[in-house]
Amino acid sequence: MTHRRHRFGAALAVFAAAVAAWLPVTSAQAADGPVVHIRLQDDALGLPLPPDTDDPAMVNWGLYNDGPGTAEDVTVSADLSNVIDWVTTDAPVPADHVYTWPARDVPAGEAAGSLIGLSAKPGTPLGTTGTVALSGTSANSTVVSTTAQVTVGTTDLRVNRLAAREGDRPGSTIDTPVTISNVGTLPADGVRLRMRTTVGLAYAQHYSNCVYSKESADAYGLTEQALCTFDTVVEPGKSYRLDRPVGLDVTDQALFEYFSHEALPLSGAAPSSSGSGPALSLVAAGDATTDGTPIDRQHIDADNTADMVAGGATAEGAPGDLVHVRVSLGNAGPGWVGYNASDDQPALLVTVPTGTRAEEIPAHCSVWNDEAKSGTGEQTPGAPQYICQSSPNEFAVGDTRTFEFGLRIRANAATSTGAARATTAYGNTMAFDHTHGNDTAAVRVEVEGGSTATPSTSASPSATAAAGTGGNSPRTQTVSGSGGSGSLAATGGSGTAPVAAACGAAALLLGGGLLLLVRRRHRA
Repeated sequence: MTHRRHRFGAALAVFAAAVAAWLPVTSAQAADGPVVHIRLQDDALGLPLPPDTDDPAMVNWGLYNDGPGTAEDVTVSADLSNVIDWVTTDAPVPADHVYTWPARDVPAGEAAGSLIGLSAKPGTPLGTTGTVALSGTSANSTVVSTTAQVTVGTTDLRVNRLAAREGDRPGSTIDTPVTISNVGTLPADGVRLRMRTTVGLAYAQHYSNCVYSKESADAYGLTEQALCTFDTVVEPGKSYRLDRPVGLDVTDQALFEYFSHEALPLSGAAPSSSGSGPALSLVAAGDATTDGTPIDRQHIDADNTADMVAGGATAEGAPGDLVHVRVSLGNAGPGWVGYNASDDQPALLVTVPTGTRAEEIPAHCSVWNDEAKSGTGEQTPGAPQYICQSSPNEFAVGDTRTFEFGLRIRANAATSTGAARATTAYGNTMAFDHTHGNDTAAVRVEVEGGSTATPSTSASPSATAAAGTGGNSPRTQTVSGSGGSGSLAATGGSGTAPVAAACGAAALLLGGGLLLLVRRRHRA
């Protein structure tokens, strides 16, 4: 059996994520060995008509072995006899219409499977449906079978695109229209509309046919989801709209927000509603639009601020001692900070007191490269400055992330003062922060018996560089490992200095290792 390698790899990657999220509640353990489940990426397949033989629908399966131990000589077969009269496959199928993959051993846990592509034969009536049965055998275990439903034709639901917004103030309400179009060839017998908002937005009205829940949806952080169910038949080629706009309240902590929505064909039993008040409904809105999208994410930048606060520290010791200082970066509000259109995330630039040498560097900090205006990704001891950035990068109001450095007091050192400065990963000013008196805090090491030395260089990326342009331009960055939490009061000096615009890619260390993860955030 041959398959296109790129399609095989991509499909298995999607399947692996789905299996990882599935945890069996109980183990249907066989008396004489493990139990192996055949799991489908999608148990309902729509075959386009006219057929797309270059990109057929995939019966994509994997395995999950409940254990204990390894399931030996596992074979999986796909019985195509129920659909073989009106489909073609991308692999030769035996005369009995049962395709069998080679036997192999399957250790406990999830395991990759395989796939077989199906296309509808030209002239097959829309709506023709059948099943592909997957079953298996094993030398020492039970293999649990499953079935994929195959239908000629597709239901393809799209939602309207919403323009980005700026300037909505806390206390206001945004009226958001939602439209659903079916650009497929089969009707959807009911629809589920999934809407999500970030934490700075709230639904102005709850509806009786919607289920509301808090969830961590994606890289943009915690969201409130509304899952609304409609029994309206959405015909192919037609568009439908909600009978009223979705109201979104802009809360006091709103800053960088989004609202997303997507429509899914209704399948299975409707969830129990947790809403109250009236019911939302869908009303006809003419022909389906061609400029829709499967999921839309509207970015909403509120007219609000957040105060990022640097926390300093003081330590005391004698020459030769290793002392520890815990510096911090926190958010005093009123807005929460979760960039959803930028890689230039909040960071803390630490200038080491001149009378000391940094020997222990936190896993989420790296050497600051003043020329490149970014972290180097290295934790080399002895550098004059380090840039620290935690993961996750979001800061709720009141959040504080701490970074502990181990500093060796040099011989003949005098008491000296460095600094911790709230900035961004590229040394830019955070445009949303309008309170600068607490941007910088002292990092002081008092040396027993020593005099007071001239303070270290201020914790600004460059004393001569041009001022930065704000922290909202999309860039490439490296995301660090999780930072600590806790509160540290800011101490030492205040005031601001111009900072340089970023001109390089950041590379901060991930966790305690030297693996760099480059991630670009961009608008959907």
